[in-house]
Amino acid sequence: MNKYTLTTRIIHWLSALLIFFMFISGWYMVELDYYSPWYNRLPELHYAFGMLLMLVWLIKIIRLFAGQQKRLSPPVKPFERILSQLIQFLFYVFVTALVMTGYLMMTAQGQPKILFEFIHLPALTEFSGAVVDTMGWIHEYGAYILIGFVALHVIGAVKHHFIDKDDTLKRMI
Repeated sequence: MNKYTLTTRIIHWLSALLIFFMFISGWYMVELDYYSPWYNRLPELHYAFGMLLMLVWLIKIIRLFAGQQKRLSPPVKPFERILSQLIQFLFYVFVTALVMTGYLMMTAQGQPKILFEFIHLPALTEFSGAVVDTMGWIHEYGAYILIGFVALHVIGAVKHHFIDKDDTLKRMI
């Protein structure tokens, strides 16, 4: 069996954990009221892990353009290869859109965002309330769409493992 490199596997599983945390924390934190003990802490964790996800995906994108990303191993049906490449492309689009809109919303008032009292993220510009609302809409609904793609990805991995009985999933573990 030709396993993915350790770096690829670490990036994959770290991305998965971060995406799940970001989705669950984002979904949960919008319901918090001012008196919740998580009212300030959870958004800060969401922002920090979002920036970590941005860093991980920057490494992933650099590796992609450097030709260090492995392709699917044969035998893969042509429609599966196309579907896999489409989902992978959409992962890149949506994760990039989510981390960028999140970053821009965090710094929308034109002030740097300070995380954990020592990480200073610079503001690129200042945005109007209407622009921030639009970015919030993109961020929220983009997250739901991304989770849909994650579900398709998981279904594909399970299908390969249990139905096709190939080593696709084992190569990533």
